[in-house]
Amino acid sequence: MDRIQDLHLFRTVVRAGSLTSAGNHLGLSPAAMSGRLKALEAHYGVSLLKRSTRSMNLTPEGRLLFENSDRVIEEFDTLEATLRRGGSDLRGSITLTCPSDLGRQHVAGMVDEFLAENPEIQLRMFLTDNLLDIVETGCDVAIRYGNLPDSALTTRRLGPNRRLICCAPAYAERHGMPATPHDLAQHNCLTLLRSDRIMDEWEFVRDGETTTVRVQGDRMSSDGFALRQMAMDGVGLVRKSLWDVADDLKSGRLLSVLDDYTRSPFGFHLLTDHRTMMPRRIRLFIDFAVRYFKRLSGELAAYV
Repeated sequence: MDRIQDLHLFRTVVRAGSLTSAGNHLGLSPAAMSGRLKALEAHYGVSLLKRSTRSMNLTPEGRLLFENSDRVIEEFDTLEATLRRGGSDLRGSITLTCPSDLGRQHVAGMVDEFLAENPEIQLRMFLTDNLLDIVETGCDVAIRYGNLPDSALTTRRLGPNRRLICCAPAYAERHGMPATPHDLAQHNCLTLLRSDRIMDEWEFVRDGETTTVRVQGDRMSSDGFALRQMAMDGVGLVRKSLWDVADDLKSGRLLSVLDDYTRSPFGFHLLTDHRTMMPRRIRLFIDFAVRYFKRLSGELAAYV
């Protein structure tokens, strides 16, 4: 218990920026604060802070301890609460990032079901089409489209997927439909912005041969949900994941074009960082997500 209290103290010192400010917050004198920090450093056998009369900076070991302190304290608090309640409750928070359109259409509903079964868990969602680094941003789980490169992250496949080029029936009536990828040069293509990069190189595969064309159009957005809405309004062609447009295709709000060129698989995965001990609530959420999307996958069978 003393070590957890010392970790609380260390975290408070780093956030406050000085022993005096942290001591005022904790009700301890500078001498008591300094003594507790020295004892913590002696316990680990390393220096955690470089202190001078004007500044205080973390050593590499101190940064490692600070960056993991939130997780350690949260897991300890969760363990205590669970033991006090008889070992049956799951408590704490989960941070999730996923593409904006997928988040609105599918992930939000999945979260509702999960939290209905686990009411003591809080879930924070970052809906963005930028690829957040889940280690640097502190996200527990990322749901991603794409064929992923090798990495230190743990991957769970969520279901079948591919990219499609779509437009509204009204757009097709006014402008016709492209017969080959090169015909896209004559069309208004709605493109995704990712970290200020325009995703205007669209890749197609037919009979094992890959073709990449650069498209252009009068609308770009960092929000894939907005691009799909623009396409349904009839202003242009959009490239989307099957999961994003399956309902629109079924209802006739969108039409799929260039199908002979877009049949190659396109990944759909859940990612986690396996380098740290995974709390039970996150393992439970991952298993729930895999089951949830497996249940929905049958609805996509006609389009895969």
